[in-house]
Amino acid sequence: MTLTTEKIKNNYPLVLIKLLIVSLFVISLISGFIKTSSYLNLTGDENGFLKVLNTNENSFFRPAIILLIPLGGIFINKRIGWILIQSYFYFLITRLAFKASYLDLTDLMLTVINAVGFLLLLLIIVIMNKRKISHSIYKISKKGLINMNIIASVIGMSITIISVKI
Repeated sequence: MTLTTEKIKNNYPLVLIKLLIVSLFVISLISGFIKTSSYLNLTGDENGFLKVLNTNENSFFRPAIILLIPLGGIFINKRIGWILIQSYFYFLITRLAFKASYLDLTDLMLTVINAVGFLLLLLIIVIMNKRKISHSIYKISKKGLINMNIIASVIGMSITIISVKI
């Protein structure tokens, strides 16, 4: 399989989405290491590194662990890869909805930021559902797209519920 300019032109939205996921993963890892280092310097506890890594406690690596789900989907160009990528964006939408429920609606700036974030996530989901991405790359038929979206949304919501409980 060779990459031609036509294939790249047709798939640039998917490439951008995959680059977004990879960059978010790298940023969350770097942030986790920085926060862990700061925490250990402040507490002076040399044995505290295992405590920081514990996901039941306040783990600084939890976002990176959650980002492993769509990161695995990036490398799989089958239905399961599409589901893993989509489930992450459904996770972000449900997580944003949980946070927005505690938002002070009189604060206009936070409301606008949440609305823009919600719309951007919906745009990414719509782009992933376009025929040239869902059918030509992931081989998902138009009828199967609804089922795949339901599966991805259930996985995304489940990750949200699990991450809120922990």
